[in-house]
Amino acid sequence: MSRQLNLRVSDEFVERLDRVSRNLGQPMAAVLERVSTPALELVEADALFENEALAAWEEYQLTGKQVTAAGIEEIFAESLLKAKRVAGDA
Repeated sequence: MSRQLNLRVSDEFVERLDRVSRNLGQPMAAVLERVSTPALELVEADALFENEALAAWEEYQLTGKQVTAAGIEEIFAESLLKAKRVAGDA
């Protein structure tokens, strides 16, 4: 399923998008979706990480419970894996 989306963007953006789409031989919508999807995934992952970090901070402020160094390493390892998946490196 696809939907039409009307966006207001700069003339320079449209010119660059048009140039890339012509060079690739694909419609502008296909190019825009192709380059935007990874960026959206990254922004969503960043927002999720920020929300989880804020929730952890609030929990710490309320309870005083800490995470061990091993727990922190596990959290960062999970975050790194998520980031690599988004970047296509995993």
